[in-house]
Amino acid sequence: MAIVGPADSVSLAYAVALERSDILSPQGIVYQDAAQVPEIMRARCPEFDMWLFSGIVPYHYALSVATHKPLFYLPHTGSSLYRALFEITYIKNLKLHRISFDTFSQVEVEETFKDINLPLPTIYVKPFSDVASAKEFANHHYELWQAGKIDIAITCFLATYEKLKELGVPAFRVWTTRSNIRTTLDVAINSCLAQRFKGSQLAIQQIAIDEYDNIVRASSSYNVKRMEMCLYKILVDYAEMLKGSLVSRGDGQYTLYSTRGILEDSTHELTVIPILEEISCQVKGAVSGGIGFGVTAYDAEQNAFHALGIAQQKGKGLWMAVNDEREVIGPLSSAVYLKYSVQADAAACKQMADQLNLSVTTVNRLLAVIDKLDKDTIGAEELAVYLSITSRSARRILTILVENGLAEFAGEEMLAKGRPRKLYKINLQLLLEHLHHED
Repeated sequence: MAIVGPADSVSLAYAVALERSDILSPQGIVYQDAAQVPEIMRARCPEFDMWLFSGIVPYHYALSVATHKPLFYLPHTGSSLYRALFEITYIKNLKLHRISFDTFSQVEVEETFKDINLPLPTIYVKPFSDVASAKEFANHHYELWQAGKIDIAITCFLATYEKLKELGVPAFRVWTTRSNIRTTLDVAINSCLAQRFKGSQLAIQQIAIDEYDNIVRASSSYNVKRMEMCLYKILVDYAEMLKGSLVSRGDGQYTLYSTRGILEDSTHELTVIPILEEISCQVKGAVSGGIGFGVTAYDAEQNAFHALGIAQQKGKGLWMAVNDEREVIGPLSSAVYLKYSVQADAAACKQMADQLNLSVTTVNRLLAVIDKLDKDTIGAEELAVYLSITSRSARRILTILVENGLAEFAGEEMLAKGRPRKLYKINLQLLLEHLHHED
């Protein structure tokens, strides 16, 4: 575990982390400014299984770095205020009349005084925001003090505390409590172990040539063998990529065994299948696949067959996945869309997802679907099938794209029964430009 923050916070968290030395190997990394966090992480990310930050500000900087490593921060909860208030009243013998706070919300400060049965003084609160900095917080406290509105400033940041002391402002620093550190460490350890367990789960892929019996009847046995040999060569390379094992079950059917962690990395969290483009170009026939995860080999195998069945019901050449919670994911796209999944920065994709009020996975899969369909118009029902969501949810996504100028209503399609189906034209180029602009 990397413990990142200013020297005093790192020292305290490191001392508490040593209590868990049976399972945890902590290492402190001290910075002078929280803005150094992205640089630190990019240089040292491979060294650690997880990262713990001294507060929400360095944690916020860490979110801008693309990583699958678990990230945590030490919360400055209401209980952390008790220590500062105790120091003010019982050690320094100061009165709690007019105080400014940062990071905490108004409600947290009010509840803290209520919990310890103290009258609420005049308070000024500047909550944390994404763009806040230690310098900005220092200016906030100093301006209030200069205007004669406060007698005491309470801050969660070492840099803010030191600046206020330099300016002559009576300042006190909030430290996270040892109890909070222990609780956060428990959460971090359990989360890391769960991720490690999940990553080591068995992943089984059931792969089949679609309509194999019809192909055998319509073609010579030599052509069928050539098709199978061509597919087998692709699958052998795929198995090597996944460090897995490939078994041919005959009649155009194959089983590939690997682990969940490697598979999810290779498929960009189940958004693309890297061999689909190669299969479509080289194999003279559609090939479907089903991915199954499970705690036991039996569960993983059953989920894989279930995923393959769903893929073949939906059409030809589709790949689906069923996880250990029986959730269906897919269809998965081809790796041809690396222009968004690799070249686009993960943080930029997250910004785009936040702006559209969608998950990053949904944005990735939406782009993959558009690429796979090879057309720019789509209806909500069709999108729902490809994203494995309800038609209502698909309509919501399309409405969001329209509202953001990334899609437009393209008319209606008359159906044999029922009301006409609305079609939407998605501007893929604009969508990609929007993504890279965020970057």
